[in-house]
Amino acid sequence: MNPYLAVAALVFVVSLMFMLPLVPALVELHRKSDALPLNVIQQNAGEIRHFANSFRTYIKGLEPIMQRCVANGTTDTGTLPDGEEYVVLGRADQPLMLALQQRDAVRPVLIAAGVDLMVPAESTFSKDIYTDGQFQGGDKNNYRAILGEQNVHLGGASRVMRWVHAVGEFTAGLGCGLYGRVSSDSLIRLHVDCNFLRLNAPRIEIGHAVPNDDVEPPNSSLPAEAGAATSQRLLHDGDFDVQAGQVIGSNIVIRGKLRLRSGARVCGSVKSEKDMVLEDGVSVEGSLISATTMRIGPRCAIHGPVIAERELAIAAGTRCGTLKHPTTVSAPHIEVEEGVVVFGTLWARERGQVVANQ
Repeated sequence: MNPYLAVAALVFVVSLMFMLPLVPALVELHRKSDALPLNVIQQNAGEIRHFANSFRTYIKGLEPIMQRCVANGTTDTGTLPDGEEYVVLGRADQPLMLALQQRDAVRPVLIAAGVDLMVPAESTFSKDIYTDGQFQGGDKNNYRAILGEQNVHLGGASRVMRWVHAVGEFTAGLGCGLYGRVSSDSLIRLHVDCNFLRLNAPRIEIGHAVPNDDVEPPNSSLPAEAGAATSQRLLHDGDFDVQAGQVIGSNIVIRGKLRLRSGARVCGSVKSEKDMVLEDGVSVEGSLISATTMRIGPRCAIHGPVIAERELAIAAGTRCGTLKHPTTVSAPHIEVEEGVVVFGTLWARERGQVVANQ
């Protein structure tokens, strides 16, 4: 055999082996058949009430049964088309555990109440719960998910693993753990030692000593001459202090640490690449963004979104957003004192905690 031919064949085979893995990429480069984005069906996954809306649709077939049970003051049991077992309660004074025992308490069942529902303490509910009336939970309970058409109250030290939605008000007692989405069409109120992730409501109150009004917080209205310059920008390299009582009529971008001293007022938005501190009574018309940590002092008024890339602490008396202009407060770790009010969304991407006033 000709040695030159053998070498050429070897080179060809080796080159072919190297080229084979690249063939799909070369074909795609020529045809561009995968140039369009993937067709991902979101199904409102970003909407915090998505699970509650889906659950309401899921149990729609139980409505005639609930109406009959309420009219007759009875309890019914059965199985949904997908095999999910349920208990329907039609009397407000119906002992829940007795109804479950009649079905078989060993097997978890979906609970649907056409009336007010009160559940006993130190109980675990591994299936979703629906009530057309008020929901009152005992202390130290564990829930999967709850949908209440009126007010929902969780007893102290209770846990929710997936989601809760209340058409009325939602209240969590001392030391509750809210590990999923919590939403209300009216009000969310959390007490000390509660842990949370994602909350959404027209008004979110932290603690019980929060005045129930919608007046603007202190220093929330800025002079007209200051507001006219918000399209401008103050850019500073390094650390920067806004002096006490100073009014800045522009956006602020700081490439260092930023401190807004007591009573300072900013017409625009504020951004810092390092730590940000707001002292007592600071007012910001726009957004607050910190690339690291943010500390918001007492009695501040923030009208735009509040975002910290690492940690966020909010002191008592501070308000974020208004009832007419809701906003978003977000950080991986959030610590909120009693007396804080947020209008809109409070989102701790990893862990949020309610602490007592310092």
